[in-house]
Amino acid sequence: MQEKNNQSTIQILIAIIISLSIVIIFIGIFYILNIQSKIAKLETEQEEQLKRQAETQNMASIQSVQSQPNTKKEAEVKTEPKVVKAKTNAPKSSYEKAMINRMRPVENELDGYTLDNTSSCTEYVGYREILHKKWDNELNQIYKLLMSKYPESQKTALRNEERAWIKKREKSMDSIASEMNGCMGAAVTIVNSEIDTIKSRAIELARRYDEL
Repeated sequence: MQEKNNQSTIQILIAIIISLSIVIIFIGIFYILNIQSKIAKLETEQEEQLKRQAETQNMASIQSVQSQPNTKKEAEVKTEPKVVKAKTNAPKSSYEKAMINRMRPVENELDGYTLDNTSSCTEYVGYREILHKKWDNELNQIYKLLMSKYPESQKTALRNEERAWIKKREKSMDSIASEMNGCMGAAVTIVNSEIDTIKSRAIELARRYDEL
C-alpha cells in the first residue's frame, strides 16, 4: 500500500515536472519570439532613420549646389542698384520740359490777346505772329541741337524729313487760304494753325533729343 502511494506521488511529481517543463519551454519560446520581434522592429526603425538622414544630407547637398548660382545672382543684383543709384543721383534733364516751361509765360501773355479785346483783326494777328515767331525760334534751336548730336546718316535723314515737313505745312496753309478766298479770317486761321503745327514739331524733336 505504501508502495502504491509512493508510486502515485512519483507519477504526480513527474507529471508536474513535465508540465512545468512544457510551460517553461513555451514561455522561453514566447520570450525569444518577442525579443526577435523587438530586434526586428529596432532594426527597421534604424534603417528608416538612416534613410531619412541620407535623404536629409542629399537635400542639403542639392540645396548647397543650387544656392551657389543664386548667391552669384544675388551678388550681381546687389551690385546693380549701386549703378542705378549713381544714375538716379544725376537725373538727365528734359529738354522738352524746359522748353515748355520756357514758353508757358510767353503763351499765357500772348493768348491773353483775343479778337474781343484787340482793336482789330490785324492787331490780333500781329500778337499771334509774335507767338508764331517764338515757337519757330524754339523749333530751329532744337533742330540745330539734334543736327549737332546725330551721326551723318541721321543728319541726312532728319534734313530730308524737315524739308518734307515744311512742304506739307506750306501746302496745308495754301489750302486754307484758298478755301477762305483770301479774306482776313483766313489770316487768323492760318497763323493759329501755323502756331499749332510748329509747336507740335518742336515738342516732337525735343522728345527725340531727350532720348539720345
